[in-house]
Amino acid sequence: MEKTKIYLVDVPKSAQTEFRVGYVTGLKYDATGEYYKAGLMNYTLGAAFNSRLNLNLREDKGWTYGARSSFSGGKQTGEFSFSSGIRANATDSAMIEIMRELKEYTENGINDDEITFLKSAIGQRDALRYETGFQKAGFIGQILEYDLPGDFTDQQAKIVSNITKAEIDALAKKWINTEKMNILVVGDKEKILPGLQKLGYEIIFLDVDGKVVEKKAF
Repeated sequence: MEKTKIYLVDVPKSAQTEFRVGYVTGLKYDATGEYYKAGLMNYTLGAAFNSRLNLNLREDKGWTYGARSSFSGGKQTGEFSFSSGIRANATDSAMIEIMRELKEYTENGINDDEITFLKSAIGQRDALRYETGFQKAGFIGQILEYDLPGDFTDQQAKIVSNITKAEIDALAKKWINTEKMNILVVGDKEKILPGLQKLGYEIIFLDVDGKVVEKKAF
């Protein structure tokens, strides 16, 4: 089984470290199935402004201007990813917090206040999603590309209204896997490597073209 690894690209004198954390889920796009429900599950974790990841890294720690996670998918496959630009001297600390938040969510799930907010916020968001001509064109394009039923937004609204804590918790356990994340960090190697070495992951050094330069296990 693949294990979580860090891929490091050196950008000398960089003031912040760009993070991309995730893995290929194989979860294909589905407007009313498990893909859509996984997106609802992720709302509390990393999609909303007051998500756990953003509140921790931005509001509480002040290490970033923003942090988010998401599911993306197409007709063939899909992925889960986290992204943020983190202050360079907080790189290793941020890594610990990111993995802790992911693990905490998979182990203990969503709480009652979060699920209440989720249902309210998604309902209000979706009510405004197709107001402009551009949004309407995208909506029609989505229906055509994925052969969606005309009432798929009504079906989504029912899913949001009826989804339970147990469903969300099960989805988190199934689709957020901290044991097989690919962690890409782009930053000043001299500043950030000593802290990253202490985390215990294999570190693979890449050049700016993505070619492997060196591998080290710590």
